[in-house]
Amino acid sequence: MDQWYLDYGEDSWRAIAYDYVENKDGTGLNTWSPDTQHAFKGVVDWLRQWACARTYGLGSKLPWDPYFLVESLSDSTIYMAYYTIAHWLHRDLFGREQGKGKVAAEQMIDEVWDYIFCRTQLTDDIVTKSGIPRETLEGMRREFEYFYPLDLRVSGKDLIPNHLTFFLYNHIALFPREYWPKSVRANGHLQLNGEKMSKSTGNFMTLDEVVRKYGADAARVALADAGDGIADSNFVEDVADNTILRL
Repeated sequence: MDQWYLDYGEDSWRAIAYDYVENKDGTGLNTWSPDTQHAFKGVVDWLRQWACARTYGLGSKLPWDPYFLVESLSDSTIYMAYYTIAHWLHRDLFGREQGKGKVAAEQMIDEVWDYIFCRTQLTDDIVTKSGIPRETLEGMRREFEYFYPLDLRVSGKDLIPNHLTFFLYNHIALFPREYWPKSVRANGHLQLNGEKMSKSTGNFMTLDEVVRKYGADAARVALADAGDGIADSNFVEDVADNTILRL
């Protein structure tokens, strides 16, 4: 079938992303770990064209080809910017209750987003066309400029080869450098007694179950003993048991 691609391999874009991840001058991306930085550099090295369109599931419709949706790993790359103004737009999670700006969804036209996030000039035409008071628009932009850039993004190491790298690329493409993410901290997965957690095999335990079974203190010690960094951690129940006896 037909497909649309994001060209992450475009030379100038890729070079900027690589330099930012490499962070030679200390003003680039803080990855907290050489392993995480190495993983990011490896992805930027091989990533070229990424197939970004699908015909079903969650995602935004492609404006020029609405038959397709942008798949979720590519679609949700700068949503952190939305958090800075979300309370202006809605009070509840689903957007049913208007926020403090008393703004309806249809009023958030492209020119409004450009003003808030892309620092275009606020004109009388934008105010008239959107129906949003000038003071409200200026307030939303002030909040974005106050809270951005995000200081820290924490996520699993399995998202470095796709979503987290897209997140960097798209911030670089859309925002001036002062709004690029400051750091990304990646973590591994958590094993239980040396094996992958799986509900189907019964090797599974929630944090709530751990605390109920061993108490908060023993749970903390066993988690601290489980491991650090990007490697998979291993929660061992014997450690929790022995900690209780030691305590």
